[in-house]
Amino acid sequence: MIRTISWLALAAALVGACATTPRLNSPLASPRGASPVGFPSAIRTETSDVDFLKENAVSRSIALAQASDRTVDLLALSGGGAGGAFGAGVLIGLTQAGTRPRFEMVTGVSTGALIAPFAFLGPEWDDELRKAYAGEATGNLMQSRGVGALWDVGMFDGKPLRDLVARFVTDELVAAVAKKAAGGRLLIVATTNLDREETVVWDMGAIAMQGGDKARDLFRNVLVASASVPGVFPPVMIEVEKDGQVYQEMHVDGGASTPFFVAPEAIREIDTLSNSPRGANIYVIINGQSASASRTTSNNTIDIAARSFTSVLNHLTRSAISQTANFARDNNMSFRFTAIPSDVQFGGSLAFETPNMSETFIYGARCAAIGLVWVTRDQAAARSANEDAALKPFAEAGCPLLAPTR
Repeated sequence: MIRTISWLALAAALVGACATTPRLNSPLASPRGASPVGFPSAIRTETSDVDFLKENAVSRSIALAQASDRTVDLLALSGGGAGGAFGAGVLIGLTQAGTRPRFEMVTGVSTGALIAPFAFLGPEWDDELRKAYAGEATGNLMQSRGVGALWDVGMFDGKPLRDLVARFVTDELVAAVAKKAAGGRLLIVATTNLDREETVVWDMGAIAMQGGDKARDLFRNVLVASASVPGVFPPVMIEVEKDGQVYQEMHVDGGASTPFFVAPEAIREIDTLSNSPRGANIYVIINGQSASASRTTSNNTIDIAARSFTSVLNHLTRSAISQTANFARDNNMSFRFTAIPSDVQFGGSLAFETPNMSETFIYGARCAAIGLVWVTRDQAAARSANEDAALKPFAEAGCPLLAPTR
């Protein structure tokens, strides 16, 4: 989430009145409890559906514990576009160091959703993850519609993104996810349902276990939707049904409603959470920067709007980090996170060119491989208090020195 995306979002809003493409088969917004045609309702839910989450929280936490290898490890991957090269590099660097956990639960938002299946499947899929994020695969991702954007949706053509997802989300990958999920592990991805203005969390393992072309196609569509930044890429239309009525939902980037998530907000409020995940390890990868370097803001509309938009997103990310740290503390879990520091040069979330992706990927891999990628909340707080000694090893290695979380 950078100045470029902010500018594009603003530009898309300004030309939006010219876009007249009609929506088909959607006289009404879909009701709560609707499900994709041919799939059970349990494959997804809105994060505001407290009853559904309460009913499933304890059983899911027990299943995670039973699927664990002595410890329960949870990974949350944020949005960030091209910044996903950092997260991909971190995972491969952890493999190289021999310190990569086997994650019992992986959640993803936006570019984090695209990384999530590879993180879930483990080091055996590192070659595919490297191909997807180390550079060349994304070189043609940003194909402008030009003046066509005035009459359609999205400043950029959505086909390259769909093709990228189709290239890597193969029948083999979906079958591998289904096999892992059958053992109790969870792969969860978030999109934003614009019609209802709600975060929707999708159980990708449950989708994969349905099997067949429909499962593969829905799996791909959810990933594309989660990565489709509003105004930048076209939204994804998903047909759902309830009580015999078919609706068409508009889904976009999960980052439009949440920067990342370990557990939906409603779960954090459940006092009866099973003891089974207590003591778990929570890891969060911010695929970008949680703070921008200080600079003088130009006195013009575009820069002011862009800077304001970035400020909101950064604060939301830091707030989510703080909330997750509190959730971990209250449930006797350990919490670590990482991000690209504000003082490290970063091309931004639309910098999909090969040199930028490669440089960001190598940075994440290098810091993870030498064991200097995870930062605790106390270390981040130490920086805010100018206690440089606590972070001296990170500084000397040029690895993550994070902005304060409070």
